[in-house]
Amino acid sequence: MSAMSGADPKRDHFQRRNRQFSIGATLVILAIGAIMAVTLVAMLLQGSVMRVQAITRVALIWSPALFYLWALWTLRGLFQTLARGGPSFQPAVTRALAKVGWALTLGSVASLVMGPIQMMVLQHRMTGWFASFNVPALTLGVVGLALIVLAHMFRRAARVEAVLDGFI
Repeated sequence: MSAMSGADPKRDHFQRRNRQFSIGATLVILAIGAIMAVTLVAMLLQGSVMRVQAITRVALIWSPALFYLWALWTLRGLFQTLARGGPSFQPAVTRALAKVGWALTLGSVASLVMGPIQMMVLQHRMTGWFASFNVPALTLGVVGLALIVLAHMFRRAARVEAVLDGFI
């Protein structure tokens, strides 16, 4: 162990945990990608991949997932940044929080909009928007907005930190 790594056990632990979180996020992304790939291969083998209805179904179902994958990819990068540098208000952290916030918010909106559209297009029924009340999507949307606000607060904290560092 180097002299630097033993200097701050809490920092070392923080960095190690973020490396683990990065690996976890990578595994989740790979699992989702594998499920999508298997689905496309199954559709191809069934000969349904080129049917308009099949393409429409996949596009409607996966559209929110693309935003959530963007959030996961951004979190993976955030964990890698924190694993290298430790806790800080560095710009990469605040940008990542804002991106995750936007990804969750947009994914939530896509989920809330696509639910009724899926029912209408795929099941040929028209139901009111209230019939597909999606609590998880609403929750993710609010969490996304909170992350956008936190990113803004962290940017301000970083500016204050920089000013204070100038005095020292």
